[in-house]
Formats: sequence, structure tokens, C-alpha cells
Amino acid sequence: MATHSDPSSSTRNLTTRYVASLSAIAGLAILGQVLVQQMLVQQTKDVQIISAAQNRQTLCQQVVKASFAVQLAQTLEARQERLAELQDAITQWDSSRQVVRQELRSMFSDSQLTELQPILKKAGDAAQEITTAARDVLENVHSPAIVSPQRPLRRQAIQATTNLPGEKAVGLRLLKAEREYIQRVDQVIAWHGKQAKERVGNLQRLEFGLLGLTLAILIFEGILIFRPAVNKLQQTLSALGKSLKETQAMAKKLAAEQEKSERLLLNILPEAIADRLKQTPQSIADGFAEATVLFADVVGFTEMTNRMEPTELVARLNQIFSCFDALAEKHGLEKIKTIGDAYMVVGGLPNLRADHAEAIADMALDMQKAIEQLNQETGESFSMRIGINTGPVVAGVIGIKKFIYDLWGDTVNIASRMESQGMPGQIQVTEAIYRRLQNTHRFEERGIIPIKGKGNMRTYWLKQRAGEMIGV
Repeated sequence: MATHSDPSSSTRNLTTRYVASLSAIAGLAILGQVLVQQMLVQQTKDVQIISAAQNRQTLCQQVVKASFAVQLAQTLEARQERLAELQDAITQWDSSRQVVRQELRSMFSDSQLTELQPILKKAGDAAQEITTAARDVLENVHSPAIVSPQRPLRRQAIQATTNLPGEKAVGLRLLKAEREYIQRVDQVIAWHGKQAKERVGNLQRLEFGLLGLTLAILIFEGILIFRPAVNKLQQTLSALGKSLKETQAMAKKLAAEQEKSERLLLNILPEAIADRLKQTPQSIADGFAEATVLFADVVGFTEMTNRMEPTELVARLNQIFSCFDALAEKHGLEKIKTIGDAYMVVGGLPNLRADHAEAIADMALDMQKAIEQLNQETGESFSMRIGINTGPVVAGVIGIKKFIYDLWGDTVNIASRMESQGMPGQIQVTEAIYRRLQNTHRFEERGIIPIKGKGNMRTYWLKQRAGEMIGV
């Protein structure tokens, strides 16, 4: 006897299964929606963290720029303005640091903070170094020299020149700390990018798993929930990629600014010395068995101050010394410094060369020609006293502030005496120079003269290169 199932019972079973399947699918859909929302919240946090990191990078750049701007200010008024800007930049820098710390605690889990701790510590140390170096600029900066009609202009020029080199130790610390900080922030950003990509990948796999349960629910849920959520996540990822590109562009811009700072440093110190100071910021002293030193002085400079406006006088002196700078570069020589209307240059260091005496002699002759050309163009009657000596010297950088590459030794003192006890329009040299260059240059013996601190010395006038016609 055949048995027949109860239709109502089958219907109830089907209904129960359908309801159960719908409940399961609905539960999965709800679970997926919850996960999507959590992912969106996390992506929003990532964007906030990236934005905060970019903000810190911008403030970091502002602090470094403001610090260098203080050192480059040429007037007291400009320096005061730069100091105010630096103080404001430091305040914003310190305030944002506290905000970022609070955001990190609220946005990261304990495990994430533990993973990022080494990077965050290095970034924090670099940030603290930036703050310390910037405050050192505020505390140790010196006001630039200002021309005052009540003070002798020569004395002011000497003082201003002495203060010219900036606080190089602080500048080097800023550049190093800035580079370290940017590197660590980029590591945090890269870490976030990796985490975001992994989360998006996990979410997409979840989506396809849910879609495989039922086609009907897939279409329904896909249209109303999942596809819009994925689109939103893709937009967030695209925004994150854009932020990364902007960060890279900012890094390139920062590199360009660092290159400018490097060029500024090389305008003050020889490249070899600057590289050594970057590696070990301490005093440098090197002995050289042979070097040739030249001193030059504008004759009648003090009298010119009485008949020229200060701005015109400084402009004219700048025109002369700029021409001398070009000659030093042409002959491969190292300008040491200017002191008022005096100019000092050396050959044979820090890079050794065998023909340093000949190069200095050629520059001295070119300096005379340059002065003659300037007199023709301006109608002035400038002349120079030039003194040259050759021998052993000590060269280096001393102190902890306002670095300058300088020379010491008896050779330097005698070269200075050759200039100060020379004659206008003449190049006075020692017997050591004469013996070294008598086959390549023409000299006229001045005779034996008393040299302060050295007694009687035989000196010569350097006239021209051998084989060169007079007046050419």
C-alpha cells in the first residue's frame, strides 16, 4: 500500500528550509554589511592619519625653511620678522605633535602600535631634534650688522663680515633630522597603504563568497549594498593613492630645497670640508707643507667713505669682490674671506696642486687688470695693494658656531705684511715667491725693507708673466 506525504507537511518543510536559507543568507548579508562598514571606518581613519602625516611634513618643512631664513636675513628688521615666523612655526610644530599622538592612540590598536613603535620612536626622536635645533637658532642667533653714521664704516664692515657665516652646526642638524623624519613618516604611510590593500583584498574575497550562495540574493544585495560599498572603497583607495603621489611630489620638492641648502653651504665652506663636517661636526685642522697666500686691500677705502653714499660704497665694493670671486674660480683657488675692504685667497688647499704659487701670481695680475677695467667703466681711480707669500700653513674650522674655513701660521702673517707694507698699484712678494716663479714671471727687486715682527726682508714687485708684453 503506497504512502503519500502530506502536502501541507512538505510545504511546511520547504517553507522552513526556505526561511532557514533566507535567514542564513540574510545573516551573511548583515555580517558582510557590518564588515564593510568597519572597513569604511578603518579607511577613513587611514586617510585621517595620512592627512595628519602630510600636515606634519608641511610643518617640518616650514620649521626648517624658517630656521634657514633667520640665518640668511640681511637686516635686523628682516631677521626679527624671520624670528617671529620661526617662533610661530615651532609653536605649530609642537602643538601638532600632541594632536598626532592623541590621534594615534585613538586610531590604532595595541598590536598595531606595537608593530609601529620602532618607526614612531625614530620619527619622534627626529621631531625632537628638529625642535631642539630650531630653538637653538632662536636662542643663539646674532643680529646682522647695520650701517650707522655714528660708527666708522670700515669697522662696521669688518664686524659684518665676521658675522657672515650662518650657524652651520644647527643647519646640518636640521637637515639630518628633517631627512630622518620624512623617511620615517614615509614608512608609516607605506605601512598604511599595505594594510589598506590587504583589507580591500579580504573584502573582495568575502563579497565573492557571499555571491556564491544564491544568485537571486547576489543581485539584490549586490545592487543595494555590496557594489556601492566596493565603489566607495575603491574611491577611498584611489584617494589614498593620490595622497601617496602627493607625498612623493612633496618629497621631491623637499629634496630640491635640500639641494639649495647644500649649495648655500658650499658657498661658505669648501666641498671637502663641508662633507667632513656633515660626517663629524667637530673642529678640523690640517697642516699643509706648501700653500700660497694672497692679501689684497683697496687703497683709500676710508677716504671713499666720506664722498660716497653707504649703499653706493657697498655696491662698488661688492662689484670689485664679485669680480675677484670669479677670478678665484677661474684659477682654481680657494677664497678664504673678506675683512672690510681686504680680500684673502689661497692656492694649494684644501685640494693639493703643484702650481699654486703660479696660479696665485696669475690671479694677482688679473686683479690689477680688473681694477683698471673698472676704473675705465666708472671713472673712479681705485687701486689695490697686493701681497703674496708661500710656505707651510695650518688650515681648518674651529669653534661650534659660525663656521669659517681659515688659515694660520707665519706664512699667512708675512703675506699680510707684504700687502700692508706694499705700495698702491703694486704686487709685493717675498723672496720665496721670486725664487719659485723667476722663470715664469717677471719681477723687479724692491730691496731689503724692515717687516714688522720679522726684521729685514728682501722683497720684489711682481710685474707680469714671462713673454707677456707690458700693457697687454
